[in-house]
Amino acid sequence: MAAAALLLLLLAAVVALTVHAYIPTAYIDIRRTHSNLEGVSIEYLFRIEATESDFAPHPPKGHRSYTSSPLSQSSSNKLPPPYSSYPIVPPPPSDPLLCNEATGSSNYINPVGTVDLSDMGYLYNRYVYVPRGSCSFEAKTRSAQRLGAAGILIYNTLHSRYSSIDQDKEYTNSPNPDYGNIEWPSNLIDYECGDNQALNNMGLRFQVPSSRIYWNPPPYNEINDNSMTGWVDDGNLCAVDYVNRLGGTLDDYREKCPSERCLLTGQNVSDDGSIMEACCAWDIPIAMGSDGEEDGDAVPDIEEEEIVIHAYFITMEDAQKLSTVVDDSLDSANLEGMGNINYISAVPYAKWYPDFHFSTVMLWTLAVFTVWISCYKSASEYRMSWKVISDALNEGLLVLSRNSVAPSPGIAAALGGGGGARQRADTDETVDLADDVLEEIEMPVVANDENNSATAAETVTESTDNHDLTFQIDDDDEGNGDSNGGENTVASTDVNSTASSPSDANNHADPAASNEATEQMETIDTTDSSDQGGENTSSEVQQQQQSQTQTANAQTVSTMAPTAAERRVELNTMHAVIFVVCASAVLFVLFTYNLFMIVSIVYGLGGSACMNVVLMQPVLTRFLPEKYLQKGAPSFLQYCGYARAVDVFSSWTSYAIGLAWIFIALSHVNPLLNTYYWVIQDVFGVCYCIYVMGIIHINTIMVGTILLVLVFFYDIFFVFLSPYIFGTSVMNDVATGGTTQGAALFCYKYPSDSRCSGSQSPLPMMLVFPWVLDYRNGFSMIGLGDIVLPGLLISFAARYDGAKFLTRKVSEVSSSGRARGDNTDAGEGNDSNGVGASGDMEYTPTVTRKQALMGSVTNFFKSLKKGYFGPMMVAYAVGLTAAYGAVYGMQMGQPVLLYLVPACLGTMIVLGLRKRQLSDLWQGPKVILKANRVVSMANKIPQLRAAAATAPRNNLPEATVV
Repeated sequence: MAAAALLLLLLAAVVALTVHAYIPTAYIDIRRTHSNLEGVSIEYLFRIEATESDFAPHPPKGHRSYTSSPLSQSSSNKLPPPYSSYPIVPPPPSDPLLCNEATGSSNYINPVGTVDLSDMGYLYNRYVYVPRGSCSFEAKTRSAQRLGAAGILIYNTLHSRYSSIDQDKEYTNSPNPDYGNIEWPSNLIDYECGDNQALNNMGLRFQVPSSRIYWNPPPYNEINDNSMTGWVDDGNLCAVDYVNRLGGTLDDYREKCPSERCLLTGQNVSDDGSIMEACCAWDIPIAMGSDGEEDGDAVPDIEEEEIVIHAYFITMEDAQKLSTVVDDSLDSANLEGMGNINYISAVPYAKWYPDFHFSTVMLWTLAVFTVWISCYKSASEYRMSWKVISDALNEGLLVLSRNSVAPSPGIAAALGGGGGARQRADTDETVDLADDVLEEIEMPVVANDENNSATAAETVTESTDNHDLTFQIDDDDEGNGDSNGGENTVASTDVNSTASSPSDANNHADPAASNEATEQMETIDTTDSSDQGGENTSSEVQQQQQSQTQTANAQTVSTMAPTAAERRVELNTMHAVIFVVCASAVLFVLFTYNLFMIVSIVYGLGGSACMNVVLMQPVLTRFLPEKYLQKGAPSFLQYCGYARAVDVFSSWTSYAIGLAWIFIALSHVNPLLNTYYWVIQDVFGVCYCIYVMGIIHINTIMVGTILLVLVFFYDIFFVFLSPYIFGTSVMNDVATGGTTQGAALFCYKYPSDSRCSGSQSPLPMMLVFPWVLDYRNGFSMIGLGDIVLPGLLISFAARYDGAKFLTRKVSEVSSSGRARGDNTDAGEGNDSNGVGASGDMEYTPTVTRKQALMGSVTNFFKSLKKGYFGPMMVAYAVGLTAAYGAVYGMQMGQPVLLYLVPACLGTMIVLGLRKRQLSDLWQGPKVILKANRVVSMANKIPQLRAAAATAPRNNLPEATVV
């Protein structure tokens, strides 16, 4: 699972800003200007919404207040900078569609002999509104620019939806349509008959007499647009049929056909062809894309001049309103004669949106926090091991000296042992902690009866001479260097003994012995408690024994779960190469095929499992009362691996949350617009990162360097270089969804279509946060690979610092035989009872809450300067800040590893050189191997505590040596 999770996270290694909304992006104020000898008057008429193109520049952005109040309505005759007003005119009569260049009949670059020269100054510094059709949007815009226009408004028309299949076919003046040569409007794209689940249930089917349609000139006379538009009063043939045949009303008509326009489908209702079928036409804004080499002219796209004028798309309804006022204005100017100027002008400006998104700060914070908590938890075994050892020392369960580690004299005497610590054997197999080497540990083992002997035999081998159980940890620094601490073995004095790792010995222990000991302790009579000493009453001793037994049982049960060492996977050089190769292959598959549904299901189920392990179980264990934690699961669920009822609740709750998330992912066009979806996706993402960095480790910066350098070039290639090969950025398309404009428009009209489920959403392997107060409904995002991949190196730094702390602490304690009261370096407070191993009361100064807070703040800033973990976190935060700065500066997605790899890897190398530890870090620090052996020692302390709890009842043999 760890390898699959890391592979999925590698696929999304990019920071990006995404917009998933098919809505207008600009306003155009329409004004009437009247000038005569008495002065100039400007009248605001109305405002229309428009969509911008991706091949033309953007207009100046409007103020936030212009969203509710139009710019021209609130301004005087003089517009504030940088806004401008442009007269609006229809296209030249000689080129009504501005497609003569595209068809090759005109050349506006060299107009001599091919163009009516009067047209060349007609559009100068004006906006021209042009119907759609006959050539591409970019071709119309470029022709308008060559004719001197300042901008172009392109709008839909009904007649532009019809075309001739054979353009060269001889024209015949026939009253009937040439069905075989007409390319009719397309269903779902141009019209909707009500057969599909369209947006707002739009769609109607009508019957229109073909005798009322003009077919000359073919394929369709634009004069028919008037008889297919409006309501009954306007002469709309579709509206007349809706009222007379279907009995509809005006309100119903406008609800089912908001465009109030219809298109012929090319289907005859009657056998003789006298009645034709018509359906409601779509009239929605669309985004105009570049045409590349398909503009029709002979100039290659790479040699064509850059478009510098504005280009907008407006609906048929707005175009009709605009055409009406422009025609009226021209008529008025002609009637008023000389000295009077009357024209319609446009004031374009982009809709307001924030220049900087608060979501970026939130996402940056979430990413940095995820890296910090993941790396901090990856080194938790070192902190917890010192906590276990120091607690055992302070409780008197253990005595640690320079030469030995043994039970306290009181416990040793109660166990029948000699009470004194054994002297360290002067051999190469034992390691002196004061010299960064492990010492021997004396530990009692419950081996009183037959069952307990069988239990102990699974972890150690019983000596045939004196029944002492002997553990010996091999100090082989030339081991394999894995994160389990090298080739640690458990040896015995018996020639028939077996070998296993210390963690295996703990985790495979049969709980039967512990359970039987618990039952025995629960039945202890109060009269037997006198064996503990005459100073305590029998009831007090019984309560103490029961409390100790419960603690021992809880710790014994906790050792039954798989430890971090068992789950851990160490990456080597070959793993790094294989991961990057596999990630590249999977990225190509996702780029080629739409696998959003499969990826979402896998991510949802995997995220549920990670959330159960990382979040649900720790939270429930922390806050639920003990009686609920000890309650067992139903017997039929125990066969499924559930030991406790709380485990059942945690697991089932996690998967219920994940299944709900998967349902939203597969049923929404853009599930990110659902708050539950993106919140749970972020929770899953954080849990994935914590889980992966907890079980996948690198133990040398050589492996980290190879991995990060490979993904550095991987990210650059798939973001910046892939467009030159595939025509688009592979990484950005996969990360942001990569939906084409046609597919986006279709899914805007048919959001319930199964083909649109998740089509507007990026792959889920990333953290996202929605833009606040932004009409575009966009998201800031960062791939989980940008967290995990640098995080592996930062995790190594955290574990290196933790290993140095643990070995230093144990080395210090080996000299005094007791845990020091100051545990601030370990992140833990002093022992609550304030009693050291020797029994003396430790002095704990009184600290106010303010002093504790200031001390925490001071320690935090100190941690950013010392060791490796703090500086590496600062480097990650700075690198991520640079990446987001580049996103806003370039307004495009960035390969964030381009910034994070130099920041993190460079910091690690510089620190290693300054501390003269680079060689050790490159080859693999031995301090990690030695710290792992201390962890193995700490894992045996629950056995010591269990033995101490059962010591008054059982006569145990002499303490064992570990």
